[in-house]
Amino acid sequence: MTTLYSFALLDARPIPAAIEKNNGIFGCGPVFGIEVTVPELAARCVANIDPQHSGGFQAGLAAIEVALNRDLPADGSILATVKPDVDSVGAMAVLYMRRMGVPITPEMLERIQLIAKADKFDRGDWPGRRPLPTRENPWPEHSGKLPTQRLAAITSCVGDFLPSIEERVCSMIDWIMEEDKTFNPDGSTARRLTHYREVVERERQELITALENDEISYRLVCGGKVAIVVSEHRAATMIGYSLAPVVIAMNPNFRQGLGEPYLKYTICSYSDRPINLANVYSALNELEPGWGGGPTIIGSPQGVSSQLSMHTLVDVVGDCLRY
Repeated sequence: MTTLYSFALLDARPIPAAIEKNNGIFGCGPVFGIEVTVPELAARCVANIDPQHSGGFQAGLAAIEVALNRDLPADGSILATVKPDVDSVGAMAVLYMRRMGVPITPEMLERIQLIAKADKFDRGDWPGRRPLPTRENPWPEHSGKLPTQRLAAITSCVGDFLPSIEERVCSMIDWIMEEDKTFNPDGSTARRLTHYREVVERERQELITALENDEISYRLVCGGKVAIVVSEHRAATMIGYSLAPVVIAMNPNFRQGLGEPYLKYTICSYSDRPINLANVYSALNELEPGWGGGPTIIGSPQGVSSQLSMHTLVDVVGDCLRY
């Protein structure tokens, strides 16, 4: 990969080591942010693609969609994020591809939109209660509107903290272009992602084992309209959506890369219909500044444990339900 752009991960934690790391990144050149959700860090960026968080609470586009059309960063820019996921890393990949003059084919655009839909939880009305994963049916949430299984490998790849962020951007570029045989005639993308396909299949079996052993806690509140899921597994929201259209997920040991674990809440809605999540966002930020998110998903402050109780969250969410 050329040096037109470089890539970096900013550290959201308010600790000396994180501050030192971030100062080093900002000292290397202009930093172009992608979903830099920490206001202090976002203010140091020359620009910041953050359509779902900037300004407090905005509906609209995923970062990867914005990257398709916005002005390109200047050569020598450092593309940085605080949370590497398919949307933020995907936006980095799209900006780099555009800078290199790679044409976006209809097939590539379809994969980009698949990421955008997943990031925005854009999948129509809640389909009702569904079975949880079992040995016989490990992917019950898989659907044409949001094929979770199709995104599983690349999601695992970009979230793996062991490869460098540059390697993850390269993998994302390959995934976006995977069916463009003129670019990738030997199928190397499939081989590169084989490891992560194996990882997600193994993780799915581990999830099923955890469910079988009652290691994941879930229950319904607010008259069955809200599911509470307590789990360290990344599939907590999927479990919740199998039970109710609104989910409060708590990970008591959430980790960002190699950082120390902390308590993390995520509140999400299958669509914007069941709940006024903007009101939830406002209420929670009054109680605990630092919550961020978009129209269908919000999360507690990054890098530190939330001090709010589950009881408080249920009260706030219950007050904002639409029906």
